[in-house]
Amino acid sequence: MNYPTFDTDLLIQTDREEFKLYIEKVLIENLNTKETPVGITVDVTSSDNPDIEDRDWIYNASLFDIYISVSLIKKHIVPDSKGYADFLEKFDSFLEIFKSMSKIDGLELAPFSIHFELENTYILKFLFHPLPENTDYVTIMASALDTISHLHQEKENELKTAIQNSYSRRNNKKYLTFSDDGWKVLNPLLEIGKEITKDYRKDRDWRVKKPHIMLNQDNFTQRFILDSNWVLVFDHLETMLIQPNDVALYSNIADRCLNQALEFYEKVILPRHKQWHGSFPPLEIQKEYYDYFEIIIEAVIFAYTALEAFANICIPSGWEYQTEANGVKTIYSKEAIERKFPLREKFKKIIRTILNTPDPSREDWWISFTELENLRNEIIHTKQSKSEERYAKLLSESIFNIVRNHKNIIKFYGEHISRYKTELLEEFPYEFDYDDVNPGLMTDKNYLESYKSIHNINLDKSDEEEE
Repeated sequence: MNYPTFDTDLLIQTDREEFKLYIEKVLIENLNTKETPVGITVDVTSSDNPDIEDRDWIYNASLFDIYISVSLIKKHIVPDSKGYADFLEKFDSFLEIFKSMSKIDGLELAPFSIHFELENTYILKFLFHPLPENTDYVTIMASALDTISHLHQEKENELKTAIQNSYSRRNNKKYLTFSDDGWKVLNPLLEIGKEITKDYRKDRDWRVKKPHIMLNQDNFTQRFILDSNWVLVFDHLETMLIQPNDVALYSNIADRCLNQALEFYEKVILPRHKQWHGSFPPLEIQKEYYDYFEIIIEAVIFAYTALEAFANICIPSGWEYQTEANGVKTIYSKEAIERKFPLREKFKKIIRTILNTPDPSREDWWISFTELENLRNEIIHTKQSKSEERYAKLLSESIFNIVRNHKNIIKFYGEHISRYKTELLEEFPYEFDYDDVNPGLMTDKNYLESYKSIHNINLDKSDEEEE
């Protein structure tokens, strides 16, 4: 699709002559009461919808389309002209008749959609369906136009980066939707991934590794969903199962142990803050203390291990890190980084670069993380001189937040993976707010060949013979 050429502030396209007449009489003529009204051109175009090719992942039909020019931004939106305010007011009343027409044959249509060509590179389409609750079309329209103005004027902003990074199957066309947080660009691969994930998870445990998804780039309904299956061989037996996600398993162990430890804490420790007793527990209660120590130590170790496993999956295969000391350069491979860098250094030096994160040491979770790391190291590398102090820490109420904090860290990095390194989403565990998967793509030819191979269809046969 090529962006249309027009000389006015905006162009309205419709496929019905009666709509054109209505727009001219009810909207345009009413705008001409102002000195510098918003200039509008109306065109009747073919009913063949060029966006129908994207219907395999998004429904984006509307009754008419509005195309925005740079002149609307410069002359009306930025200076917030009287003509612009008049346009929004008149458009609101003009739109009423189209709202009642938004259902055709059981299908819901948006009354309109807005288009803008950004930097002569991307064609943005702002979708107005579904409509968020307690929001009217004109309010969202004004928000879309304001967003367009910022995108045009600012060299860099978060939305522009997302637009640049999102996948477009053809013509650099990008779709945007409105939510409580404003306008966001839709990545078709992630949207398809969400749809597949919802169905995939119906009968699978949340601790499984996410599947590998491949889409036909010309038809997203044609896809392969491939589990990462293991065959575990032990004691002359074989067991095939879906590969677990290490982070999910270790984190779940930490959670389970923490909940068990909390039962003891609430039963034995908390009452001591209300009544001064328990400083000399009898032997049977001391046994419960020892049981608690075992459980809370397990929680600490596996919370930290979950973070170690997570940090390692954040480092892509082939990634290298270079240091220089005394004129000597040292290059570390992914495997060397995993072995030689402490977790704290991985977060501060390695993963910060890979995921484009801010300095992690300035995040709210950092202090609790260092406490977890220090405590874990004290447990693993036990020193008798510090044992009494260590066990006292395990009885402190703060231990529960220190262990729980590991999940906040994973979610923090999940947000950056979802923005800047979506290919890592396949390794990211379920139940940490980012369950999406970013599918891979294959050509139509490769899809057909793979389909025939998987279904044992003779590749030497002609299409006629197969029929």
